[in-house]
Amino acid sequence: MGDMHVLECLSWNLWSWSGEDTGNSKVRAERGVGRYIQAMLKRLKLQDNRIALHLMFWGAFFTFLFTISLLRSNAGRDVDFHLPFELLHVALTIFVVYLNLRVLIPRLYESGKYPLYGLVLLSSVVVNAFLIVSIIRFFPDFKPPYVMHNRPSYMFSIPMIFMQLFMVGVTSALHFMRENLILQREALSTKDLESSKLKAELDSLKAQVNPHFLFNSLNNIYSHSLLESPKTPELILKLSGLLNHIIYECEDEEVPLEKEMEFLTNYLALEKVRIDESVRVNLKMDVTDTTKLIAPLLFVPLIENAFKHGVNISNGNPFINIELTQSESHLKFSCTNLRDHFEGESRSSGGIGLENVRKRLELIYPGTHKFEIEQDDQHFSTELTIPLGTGKK
Repeated sequence: MGDMHVLECLSWNLWSWSGEDTGNSKVRAERGVGRYIQAMLKRLKLQDNRIALHLMFWGAFFTFLFTISLLRSNAGRDVDFHLPFELLHVALTIFVVYLNLRVLIPRLYESGKYPLYGLVLLSSVVVNAFLIVSIIRFFPDFKPPYVMHNRPSYMFSIPMIFMQLFMVGVTSALHFMRENLILQREALSTKDLESSKLKAELDSLKAQVNPHFLFNSLNNIYSHSLLESPKTPELILKLSGLLNHIIYECEDEEVPLEKEMEFLTNYLALEKVRIDESVRVNLKMDVTDTTKLIAPLLFVPLIENAFKHGVNISNGNPFINIELTQSESHLKFSCTNLRDHFEGESRSSGGIGLENVRKRLELIYPGTHKFEIEQDDQHFSTELTIPLGTGKK
């Protein structure tokens, strides 16, 4: 397919040059040449450019040897590059390098067989260097011009050993750098995927809070509207503020503590209008820095649970105590309510709302939060401690 594309470009080019209209022919010719160049570049574009990079690397090494050969030659004579020897040197160096990269590193080094890897690599380099010297000794045509003896000593293999060890070291370093970059990319891809899944699950859990709260609030306002209560406009205004917090401000992963405190105050105001005045609702907030950040809407299910089970009590004086206390780097929330306990009733650790809180905490504050539920025949209590953000948003 690539060859047909190149031939098409050439035929278009020739046809353009044969036209009578010189101006149009020139334009068509330029387009034909452009398409031809693009086709050739496409054919030369190799996967990840790895082959091109390898060719460039060995071309640079060949040029380096060429320069060294000229510098070591006697001034005024023997300055010509001795091609056979340098080609032999490059070919055998390439052999050792790719033996190390393709065989020794995957099968020995990465398997933890470091002593065996070092022994085999060093043996390969020494044998390779002795092979170069042996070829020079028995085939004089391969002798470089800066070697004066017809049969050079095997001591000549020492610089060959160091040169090949140097090349093995350089190529091994490049190999491990490339592998490290690949691992980093894979790690980032995995992290991005996990972050996407985490955000989707958090959004799903957070979305479960909003409808339940909204229905309760609308029912309260509807009841007051039927009674033509003068509190109805005020309740609608408070609900508007709560919805603004849920819809817009809670889109972020964390919100300022000040916003969440304002939300709790307005939420309790809405809840109080639908319960009997005999129920005591106490809110105590001891917070020194309201700019700290926390995950939004964590406390709503806990308060909803208290109003659901702690208001209609057959015995005693019902109450709901809510406390929000800030320490140096943590925020502690507690909610306690009076409860009825009927004989044979099982003590569960909470319903769907509390389970929702558990899941969100595990996702947002893994290993850094504390969530406890305590209950007896008279009381039900939830206590939550979470770390605070820096407040730089």
